[in-house]
Formats: sequence, C-alpha cells, structure tokens
Amino acid sequence: MPKRQGQKMRYPFHHLSLRGGGMPQSPYERYQERTSLLIQETLEDLECQPIFFVGTGMSKRYFNAPTWMELLKGVANYIGMSDPDFQYLRQKTNQSPIEIGTILEEKVFEWAWSTGKNSFPAEYFEDDSDRSLFLKHIVAQQIAGTSPTVAEIEGLELAEEINLLQKTNPHAIITTNYDNFLESVFGDYEAVVGEKVIRRDMNLIGEIFKIHGSMEDPSSLVVTGDDYKNYRTKKKYISAKLLTYLAEHPVFIFGYGLGDPNVTEIIQDIGEILGGPDKLIENIFYVEWRSDAATLTDFREEYVIGSEDSQLRVRAIVTDRFDWLFTRLSEQSPLKWVNPKLLRAISARFFKLLRTDIPKGGLEIDYDQLQSVADSDDELPKLLGIAKSESPNASHPFTLTAVGKQLGYNRWHTPRKLIEKARDEKGVDICKSDNQYHYAVPSGDGCFRRYSKEAVELLKKIRDNEAYNITL
Repeated sequence: MPKRQGQKMRYPFHHLSLRGGGMPQSPYERYQERTSLLIQETLEDLECQPIFFVGTGMSKRYFNAPTWMELLKGVANYIGMSDPDFQYLRQKTNQSPIEIGTILEEKVFEWAWSTGKNSFPAEYFEDDSDRSLFLKHIVAQQIAGTSPTVAEIEGLELAEEINLLQKTNPHAIITTNYDNFLESVFGDYEAVVGEKVIRRDMNLIGEIFKIHGSMEDPSSLVVTGDDYKNYRTKKKYISAKLLTYLAEHPVFIFGYGLGDPNVTEIIQDIGEILGGPDKLIENIFYVEWRSDAATLTDFREEYVIGSEDSQLRVRAIVTDRFDWLFTRLSEQSPLKWVNPKLLRAISARFFKLLRTDIPKGGLEIDYDQLQSVADSDDELPKLLGIAKSESPNASHPFTLTAVGKQLGYNRWHTPRKLIEKARDEKGVDICKSDNQYHYAVPSGDGCFRRYSKEAVELLKKIRDNEAYNITL
C-alpha cells in the first residue's frame, strides 16, 4: 500500500541559480540551466502549451502504485494462487506481463464461476458478457485501492512537487495508466477513455487521454493478449489522431522506461510522418529519473528510440526529481490563471458554431464584425469580453517559427542559428532586450518572444551572406 501520510518532503530548488542566484556550481546545476533554457526556447517558439505523456513511473513515484507485475501478482493472490505458483507463471512466460495476464484471465474466469461468485456483479455472469471482465474487475479494484483521493494527495511525501505539477497546465495529457491520479491532480481536466480518443475533437484543451483504459470502466482496460491485439489494430488511428499534438506541441515523456513499447511505437509512427529514420524530433523530451543524477558529470542530450532499421532521436532530460522542471514549465504557462474547463467549453462552442450552426443557416450574422475578428488579433478578445493587455503584435507580429516560415523553412531552428551567428559575428544578441527586432511578452514568471519584419529582413541578409548592421 502506498505511503499517503507523513512529513512532506522539502528541499531547496536547484533552479534557483536560473533566477539570478549566481553561476551554477556543479555540473548538474549547469545541466539544469542549459535544459531549462532549451525548454523555454521550445515553448516560446512553438507558442503552445506542452503535451505530457505519463507512464506508471509517475504513479509509482508519488503514491507507490504497483508495477504491472506487482498488479498481476495481486490478482493472483486475490484468487488464492500461491507465490510459488505465480513464480512458475513468471518463469513459464519469460516474465511477459501480457502472457501472464492472458493466463490469469482463464484462471480468474474459472475461480469466478466456482468459489468467487460473490466477488463480481451479477451481470458479469450473463451470456453476452466478455469473460475477461472478471480479471479486469479485480485489476480495477487493485488500482482503486492504491489511488489517492484529492484530499490524500495533500498528505503525500512529495505533495509540494505534485503542486508544481498541477501548475504546469499542459494542453493535454496522454497516459497508459489505469489510475485516477492525474484526474485528481488536474481537477478541471476531462478524461477521455480508450477508443473515444479516435472520435475526439483534438482542438479542445484540458483533456486526459487514457489510451489503455480507466479503472472507472473495467471493460476499457488493456490487460490480456487479445486486448493488446485489438489495441495495436487501432493504434495507428490513435497515433494519427494524436499526430497534431505530438508534431506541433512540446512533448514531455514522464514515467516510462527507455524502450517502453507504449511510447516507442507511437513515436515511431510519428517519426515516419515527420521525416524518416535517424531524425531528431526536437520538440519531444524524454525525461529519465535517475537517483544519482546530481553526482553525474556527463549528461545525455538525446535518446535513440526504435530498432536498428528505424531509429529516431528525441531530446533527453536526466533528473533525480522534477521540481525544477515543473517550475520552468509553469513559468512559461500563459494558462496559469485560466480554468481549462471554461476554455474547453468555449472551444467546443466555437467549433459547433462553425461546423453546425452557421452551415445550417437561420443565424443572424454580422459579417463586418466577423471580418474584423479575422483581420485583427485584438478583436476576438473584445468579442468574448476578455480584457486584452497592450500587445506588440502590430510591430512584432512573428513567433520564431513564423520567422522561419518567412525565410522558407518549416521550423524555428534555422532562424535561431542565424540569431546566434549574428551574436558571434557582431557581439549583439537581439534577444537580450526589447528592440526593433525582438520583444519579450511577459507570461507569468516567464515570457513569449515576438519578432518584427525588420528581424526577418536582418536574418535574410545573414542567411544570404550579405553585409548587415544591427541597430537596436
């Protein structure tokens, strides 16, 4: 059972050096600084909230959730199987959880129809009920018994870190976990379970995609060999549905071991679309927890995912805790004070208006007002009754990604290199201040960067090796 009460862990944040507390002293602190700046640049340039991909390791960290094998052992013990008999299953299947789950499906079914009848709802015994429901019912019970409630989260050892996680406000979360921990942390987010992901409108914000099911609906759980076959059949549709998220948002992968097929298979699907083998997918960060991270002197910058025939590279983050990482992500969150449930409702209403109400007719439409909304970034907030602060959009209309497109590139990496080239050649970093080329828009404790037409013209000259001067 998890440790839910006790003294909360307190620790000085390593990220303090990033806020003007002096130069970092250790290799780990210097690494944190480099990584934090890279995260900041990625969030600024993509101009959208991150997507979190969350695995069992996060639940294990915060409330000692069972591993997959521990969960199966709990099921075996529940139906009276001895530890030696379960050990035999592990050896017989080469410790394959999927194969063990498939064998347990049959054993739980037999137990349910003999001495275990009182442990299940009556409808499970009807002719048209799936026999795997008996196994999944016990699995859901085991998970529910370990998942902390909202009130219990406040007493967990790492409650402060969980509070920082809550403040990150990701655009959406993708998880293979069955438990409700994420729903408890992100109370205004909506869970979307299993195949419902395929039919979901991916433009909405504040959703938790539980692609392997939820303990709230035992029939949705992916546990047995047949479940995984069905999941893999539909995985390509799920991957296609998630493509926009994984291609256009910063993505942070937490709680999965390197090589976990739950992650690698989807990333490989995305990689095939984004550009083939040996490609660095620069917006995906694979977060590896290591207890000895603070003592390391050398840190990975990338991880390789896939087989020898098809390899992809993603960015690496190595850490022994997540406080500094969550802090950096929350500093860059423009949604810090906005209710995701409200945003989701507004977004859904807009899409219904555009897709259904307007095409059907019968609405009185002010086309002049619609045109003004289309032409100006300032008009829509006024229409919605949102006070919009004075914006530099008129003089600095471009994100760095948009600058890249003005230069003929698809992403932000080339203009970033051109800015660095100008810094090296002229000794002037246009991003160090607000000027005719660059403007930093405050957002929480961080900022989003905007660039002007003058910046585009400057970078064109640098790209084409023409003479140029920088006048701030």
